[in-house]
Amino acid sequence: MGHTKRTLAVIALLVSAVFWASAYLFVKQVIEVMSPYYLLSFRYLLAAALMFLIALPRLKHMTKELFKGGVLMGTALFVEFLTFTVGLKYTTASRSSFIVAGYIIILPFVYMLIRRKMPKKQELAAAVLCMIGIAFILTGGEGSLNKGDVITAFCAVSYAFHIVFSGKYAKQHDGILLNLVQIGTTAVFATITALLFGTPPETITLGQAGSILYLAAGATIVPYLLCLYGQKYVSTTTSGIVLSFESVFATLLSILFLHDKISLQFAFGGLLVIGAFFVSEWKEKKKENESDGERITEKK
Repeated sequence: MGHTKRTLAVIALLVSAVFWASAYLFVKQVIEVMSPYYLLSFRYLLAAALMFLIALPRLKHMTKELFKGGVLMGTALFVEFLTFTVGLKYTTASRSSFIVAGYIIILPFVYMLIRRKMPKKQELAAAVLCMIGIAFILTGGEGSLNKGDVITAFCAVSYAFHIVFSGKYAKQHDGILLNLVQIGTTAVFATITALLFGTPPETITLGQAGSILYLAAGATIVPYLLCLYGQKYVSTTTSGIVLSFESVFATLLSILFLHDKISLQFAFGGLLVIGAFFVSEWKEKKKENESDGERITEKK
């Protein structure tokens, strides 16, 4: 593959990680005054409407297999964002971001389960290192393990499943249409959940409406489209590593804007998590010289 295309792909994934990191700020602020279920519903209904307009010229190419793949991806995406949004109500943005980054621990095992491929020694080593880092994070931030941390851990699991599913179907079908179906599926599930369990907001201020619009476009549509480009030229582990820097960006933003306090122990845990990403990358570079292999990527 061309060096320029690969470089642009990595940049696209890195920019998408920045957009996803910014979502922590807006979600954290809005769920203080709005049901997380309704926030998720509003975000994805609006995102689905915008994505429909983008995908409109391609609708004639929709197939049954594409639709089925998109629904499967959308189901995993719904669980991912439901646990992310609800969990963030009870924990800090910085803790949440690094717990979500723990998906890299689970990814090799989910890949083995779905694609029938055993994880390599380096992947297991990275998983162990990442688990140690997250243990430091959970004991080194403000307060002890809380309900939000546990809920967010399920986000990491569903994130891993979504990455594997999206990598599988993105190589087979039109990415724009696939994105439309998965976002639409998430919107349907989120709306049903809001109607069953949420409390509708009495009013929505202009500021809240602007935050929801940003979450729908800037933190959903834009990063997904960037990933559609990036995943064509970057392999599984490399793309996962680049996207995982979302946790670093989210922590920096939460310190700057939400005034989250970071202890030395928390910072050390974060460095271990980042180190785990590079352990995985060391293994992957040897593989890329032989074959591009299967590329899996996505995000929160």
